[in-house]
Amino acid sequence: MRLTIVVGTGRCGSTLLSRILREHPDVLSMSEFFGTLRTAARGELFADRELDGRQFWRLLASPFPMIDEMIACGLRITELAYRGRFLPATGVPLICHNVLPMLTAEPDALFDELAGQVPAWPSRPVAAQCEALFGYLAGLLGRPVVVERSAASLSLIGALHQQFPAARFIHLHRDGPDCALSMSRHPVFRRELLAIAAAHAARLPAGSTERELEAALPERFTGLVFPPFDAVKLMAYPIPVAAFGRYRWSPMICAGVDALSRLPAGSWLSVRYEDLLRDPAASLAAVCAFIGVDAPRSWLAAASGMTDPARSGAAARLPPATLAALQAACEPGTRALACAADPVSP
Repeated sequence: MRLTIVVGTGRCGSTLLSRILREHPDVLSMSEFFGTLRTAARGELFADRELDGRQFWRLLASPFPMIDEMIACGLRITELAYRGRFLPATGVPLICHNVLPMLTAEPDALFDELAGQVPAWPSRPVAAQCEALFGYLAGLLGRPVVVERSAASLSLIGALHQQFPAARFIHLHRDGPDCALSMSRHPVFRRELLAIAAAHAARLPAGSTERELEAALPERFTGLVFPPFDAVKLMAYPIPVAAFGRYRWSPMICAGVDALSRLPAGSWLSVRYEDLLRDPAASLAAVCAFIGVDAPRSWLAAASGMTDPARSGAAARLPPATLAALQAACEPGTRALACAADPVSP
């Protein structure tokens, strides 16, 4: 089994790439798997311990109330594609939100298949359980090449390389101002910045837990950071768009580029979102060569129909002063990308 991991900042086009790869006959497109695992483990992605199959499945199959609350109050995002027998009111298994709908049109049936298999697996490190799951799904669905993608995964490169030393990486990146602007319109990124602002307003020390933040939450942040959410208030709360460049896009890009530079030469590929939109055939041919599969003409033609060059350049339509502030906020990340040593390029 060959594993490639797509990393990015979030809002960089990686969901689109996952959906395109899902249509490839040889690719198992695992969307948000490591993100799901990180959420389930409360940030401890690869704890220094072994899990048996029952414990591993419990991580993946337990609901996460904050996600269900966001959906219930009208903040469902397009990435949460599950529609099935589980309901937010009673709890949707984490693996159902993103992972299973990307693999099949019948996520409940696949959930039941895994529920009948995974709990009986032996005890082993978390990374080995992940590889076993990838291998099982690859065999079950007849797709031997695994490509995993999770949003905002640049911060995971070091841990992922340590746990999966043979894995290869694709860094999908987008123009900074455009990416930050997209973040500013996304409820998850808005909530993240509001949580930072709330912690600052509450004068909590760095490293405070969410429980501590919830206990000290200033009244003006009610409905913005913790459920029950006020969807209208969350999406309308004034946050300068430059803040998403300064506190999210640039720091993630700078840290991610540094982490990529520490990987073995030839083990990662850089792909620009704008190139994927402008010339999908060329970008996807390079991706296929990198992950070790052919690029069928019929697949490339279908992929071209899934891309739209007009989806780039939105930041250029901002008022001049707003755009200038956003560009300045993104400048460190933009500079880091320009200076990055890229051992493999499309």
